[in-house]
Amino acid sequence: MRKFRLTLWAVLITVRTVSAQVPSYTAVATTEKITVDGRLTEPAWQKAPAYGGFRQRDPNEGQPATEKTQIRVLYDQHAIYVGAELSDSNPSKIVTRLSRRDDSQDGDYFQLYLDPYHDHLTGALFQVNAAGSLRDFIVTNDVNNDVSWDAVWDAKTSIDETGWFVEIRVPFSQLRFARAARQTWGINASRFLFRNNESSWLELVPKKEFGQVSRFANLEGIENIEPGHNIEILPYVRGSAEFTPASRGNPFNDGSRAIAGSGLDVKYGLSSNMTLDATVNPDFGQVEVDPAVVNLSAFETFFQE
Repeated sequence: MRKFRLTLWAVLITVRTVSAQVPSYTAVATTEKITVDGRLTEPAWQKAPAYGGFRQRDPNEGQPATEKTQIRVLYDQHAIYVGAELSDSNPSKIVTRLSRRDDSQDGDYFQLYLDPYHDHLTGALFQVNAAGSLRDFIVTNDVNNDVSWDAVWDAKTSIDETGWFVEIRVPFSQLRFARAARQTWGINASRFLFRNNESSWLELVPKKEFGQVSRFANLEGIENIEPGHNIEILPYVRGSAEFTPASRGNPFNDGSRAIAGSGLDVKYGLSSNMTLDATVNPDFGQVEVDPAVVNLSAFETFFQE
């Protein structure tokens, strides 16, 4: 009789999770009226701590930025304010090129990232170039940017002999956050220095590592604010005309007919995580429909999106 020996090997794998210390920044409450003019002259700005230490992502990843950048954060009962001081040793070379709203910006620009819901997955991006052109995104699934989002916010810039400045105001009605007496948000910021092709970040996101919103710093100090029930109304009107041969003996058909219509779309934020979409007399003429084709070949018909 043959004997078999069965040997069982038990392998114990120990997983140790090392949680990195997440930096925290503080937003300062103010009752002072902040005029968004890109100058940071209100005394409230001097009461807010300045945060800097930007590091390069390009071209020399991890190295200190070649020009100093600092941000300060204020808030009142209606909005959050961010002021950025972008020092420049040669301000005459700051590239200021105007662009349309939400178009790609060519020149020096500053980007503010916020994660008001603090879920480390979704957020909002506000971009301002040195000429004062605006661009905004919604960030989903940590890294995906959706430029179709259009928020109502304001920003202004100014340039002097030390560099340029950005002043941003984002109403709370444009952001989604949970109802709580004390808020913790996510925040990050970046700067693009055009002449050096240099991108620098407050909290660096390495090029070889995944993540964006999940790597934001914490923004503390926001208290006793209420999420807004924002409402968006998009009305429309349309008109058309038809011309056909007139019917003989029909006084009601002279060969022409005018057609008019109107309606509106409504978007209302019921809560921080629920939105009502409604429409009155929708314009089905804007619905995309694949064209009808007759295919007598042996190959499938492919419709380009």
